[in-house]
Amino acid sequence: MVKDIEKLLVILKNLGKIEGRTRFQKIVFLLKHKDGIKFDYTFIPYYYGPYSPELQTEINLLEAADILKVIPQDGALYMHILTSRGQKLAREIENKMDAAEKARLKEALRKYKNKSTISLIAEAKKIATNSA
Repeated sequence: MVKDIEKLLVILKNLGKIEGRTRFQKIVFLLKHKDGIKFDYTFIPYYYGPYSPELQTEINLLEAADILKVIPQDGALYMHILTSRGQKLAREIENKMDAAEKARLKEALRKYKNKSTISLIAEAKKIATNSA
């Protein structure tokens, strides 16, 4: 079984990059609550919609392990990309994923790739409000 932290690498491998912590949080939230991708992260209400402290901790761990690079951009935006080590690990993890879950994950990520962060926030807030 693929762990949550491992799925983060597969998400980044498929998206290439994620611009912003808020965007990263909303993508994982939507994958869990809209697309049925299993994650054990708990999300709490926050300024820009649902937020998971555990998710942010795991992103920080991946950065500390030189698997993920978090690059400050203009303003408060952070670019998330895999290091070469992270890309290799992501390929290995993707190969051991259940085929149906991998297909569902890739299909969902195609939907989110070109959506604006604002629309992802709105969608996540709507789902969080309806499930509260």
